[in-house]
Amino acid sequence: MIKKDRIDAICDEVTTDPILEMPLTTFREYQAYNEEARKANKKNKYCRYKIKPCPVELHPKQRVIFNRNDQPNNPQPVYLRNHLIDFKQTLIPGKEYDLPHCIINHLSERGVPQWKWFDNPDGSRETRISSYNPRFSFRTVFKDE
Repeated sequence: MIKKDRIDAICDEVTTDPILEMPLTTFREYQAYNEEARKANKKNKYCRYKIKPCPVELHPKQRVIFNRNDQPNNPQPVYLRNHLIDFKQTLIPGKEYDLPHCIINHLSERGVPQWKWFDNPDGSRETRISSYNPRFSFRTVFKDE
């Protein structure tokens, strides 16, 4: 059985691949590359093209002051790696940061669940999550120019 690395090397020699020639200089170009790579991987039925997360420098950012509601004095290590970003940084409460939008959204979705009793239509009762208390807060900083 031939290894997939060898197959990839043979295919690269024989064909010119438009996916490998795509420029990767902006956030949108990374998104377009990942979309084409997914389509080609699905068509080939194996993962020939790796999904490349966009560098943090190219992401759209927002200047915010980071705070923790649950432990206001402790720093928060943030590690997020997905198809959009590879981010690793420790955030200190009260400091100002230029954070990518996907990191702000990721931290905003983290919260402590609040459970509540609900009455079902058949007369039974069950507990479900009714809301989330936010663990982190972000205050937008506007620059005077």
